[in-house]
Amino acid sequence: MNNYVLLYHFDRQEHTQYFEQGIKKHFTRSKEVQDGPFKYFGFADVAEPGVVDKLNTILNEMGMGREGNFGQVDYVALYFSRPKDPDNIKRQLLIGTEDMVDKDAQSMSTDAHRDAIQNLLTFDYSQLQQK
Repeated sequence: MNNYVLLYHFDRQEHTQYFEQGIKKHFTRSKEVQDGPFKYFGFADVAEPGVVDKLNTILNEMGMGREGNFGQVDYVALYFSRPKDPDNIKRQLLIGTEDMVDKDAQSMSTDAHRDAIQNLLTFDYSQLQQK
């Protein structure tokens, strides 16, 4: 199992609710951390391509996949690191642009943002009960 963190924002509340229901259903061993306007969703699951497929399924059901329409402020960013290089945090955008995520991240300190992601990437999700 690999650890991941999602950072997301949707302009419409119903999109947020649908997305959150989907990720909680697919990723049962998870932990949420709220820091100001940000809600980080950390979880453990299979290798990255399988996680991306699950997330794309949710987004496509919402009509917001890469081929669908998403708003000018909607984004979903997946953070992860490789076991051999845990300090090198990578980000894959499923929808949205780097500018959208970076603009939101500027509203809090870079250290706090990175620490929240790093803490969830190193969390032991096997200790959690499956929901």
